[in-house]
Amino acid sequence: MRKIALTSLLIFITSLSYSQKIKFKNDKVLADDKELFKTERTGVFGANGFIFIPLNSNKPLFSLIANNGGTHMHLDDDYTQIKFLTIGQKAEIRGGNLKEAIKLLLKNEIIKDDGTLDEAKIDLFIKNYDENISERTVITR
Repeated sequence: MRKIALTSLLIFITSLSYSQKIKFKNDKVLADDKELFKTERTGVFGANGFIFIPLNSNKPLFSLIANNGGTHMHLDDDYTQIKFLTIGQKAEIRGGNLKEAIKLLLKNEIIKDDGTLDEAKIDLFIKNYDENISERTVITR
């Protein structure tokens, strides 16, 4: 019983270490109240999101686009597309929550503390998380 309690405590503490408070405020992204990026809105019908730009530059790094699959009330087909604009690669993950996508990028150390990308880790991230949702989804409108 003691091992189960210790294991549960360890899992809880580990999950707290990766939880960060993400906010979109005044065309900026804040992680734990620290500005990371400037943003620009992007998207089309059924898909909206942001392009993320470093604070000290005007060159976009990546974009996050939440796609509802053409169904507003059906959440099972929602996904987020992450486009790494500096290297021309993308990943698609389940769910349409952009804040959770940013947390996933921070957890995997794709986004560094100074608001830049660690391009060396992007390939591994894509191999581990990309689900190619748009290639296997038929959207009827």
